[in-house]
Amino acid sequence: MFLDIIVLAAIAAFIFLRLRSELGKKTGNEPMPPAAGRGSVNQQGRTIEGYSEPVETDPHVDADVIDLEEDPKLRRAYADIRRKDSSFDPGQFIVGAQAAYRMILEAFWEGDRDTLNDLLDKSVLGQFETAIDSREENGFTLENRLIDISGTRVIAAELMSDTAELTVHFTSAIVAVTRDKSGHIIEGDASDAVETNDKWTFARDIKSEDLSWTLVATRAA
Repeated sequence: MFLDIIVLAAIAAFIFLRLRSELGKKTGNEPMPPAAGRGSVNQQGRTIEGYSEPVETDPHVDADVIDLEEDPKLRRAYADIRRKDSSFDPGQFIVGAQAAYRMILEAFWEGDRDTLNDLLDKSVLGQFETAIDSREENGFTLENRLIDISGTRVIAAELMSDTAELTVHFTSAIVAVTRDKSGHIIEGDASDAVETNDKWTFARDIKSEDLSWTLVATRAA
């Protein structure tokens, strides 16, 4: 039994570290995080690490991947970013963004300020914390579950001087339930998942040795 506990703990630790390596470790009663406008982008903000380590790849293959992007604006932005940061990989970014989306939502729903502190830009963190404070003051609790992420795609990309910004559109199915102090459901349906669309913007100083992305804005799509 003791050995089983050790094995389970090791598996849980591996899964957590894997998620953090994808997009990194630093790397009221509404069911979703509050809309947060674009914050300042700097290394003092909390960041989400883009990659666990640089990946050496064939530059010709990388160029082909970017060339496959149908949107000419995204293709140009990716090429601009790649010229200043050879480690940038749109596909790997998408994987990490999806992992971060799940982690941030669950941390917000649970009121886990420590996790949010590791994953959000300071301005966005402040707005999330305000919503959590309001929820706790009213005695509300959330029983939300992310059932599925059916869509994750970059819809905008831009390189401004040495700062890269990518906006991702997430489509997900979420069960959202809010309970009052007495445990009564005051909003939502525990048996019904609702389709949710969000646009989240991540930013990174591409000249920095810290391969990190910061969540700088969230809004409903």
